[in-house]
Amino acid sequence: MPPHPDPTLSYRITIRNFIGITLMTVLIFVIGGIIVVRLDPSIFTKERALLDNLLWFSLLASVGVLASTGYVLASRTAMGWAIIGLTRPEARWVLIAVSVAAALFFAGERLDALMGFGIMESTRASYAATLKSEVGLIGLMAVLAIILPISLEIYFRGVLFNFLRPMLGLEAAIGVSALVYGLLFFNPSIPVYMAYGVVQGAVFCLLFVRSGSLWTAIVANGTLSALTVAKVAWA
Repeated sequence: MPPHPDPTLSYRITIRNFIGITLMTVLIFVIGGIIVVRLDPSIFTKERALLDNLLWFSLLASVGVLASTGYVLASRTAMGWAIIGLTRPEARWVLIAVSVAAALFFAGERLDALMGFGIMESTRASYAATLKSEVGLIGLMAVLAIILPISLEIYFRGVLFNFLRPMLGLEAAIGVSALVYGLLFFNPSIPVYMAYGVVQGAVFCLLFVRSGSLWTAIVANGTLSALTVAKVAWA
């Protein structure tokens, strides 16, 4: 039985919109990456500091997502960026987003400690060199808690979820988009980390749907990342 149309959606993101945004994002990322590597061949190598590589990756991804979404959707409709849910949220939903992210972090951290999954230890080892200085800590916080959450939420919730929602229905769209988001967390040495990513994706979707604003998902994503960095930095 096909899903019932959602009357709350005033515009449907079409397959052409979705493919166009995805391909344009990849193209901008690749071209930008080639230019950066040509200017500095040490970028994206193991010899380069992790923060530098992460910063350039985040900037390129963010430029790709923002430029492609803005061109394909925001600039071509009367709704502008509201078409993907970038509308001003109610103050209470910002507080709810922070609270939910904190609960998600502490639940995941406690489960990781009790079950010995090694997620926090792996994260601490990855960022150990970067966290030795205040500049590294501030830079890592800026990248993981501000830059990346905006681009990730715009693409996975604003574009992907909104594309799937009228086609699959609300529940299936949350599940599929969360599974795709969880792939970002794939780690062969810690398989359960991907499951944690799927849970995060589903929670961010629910915050977006309930609040009606993508900013709540961005705030939750940023808060969760900030708490993770703080934990590995001051443990």
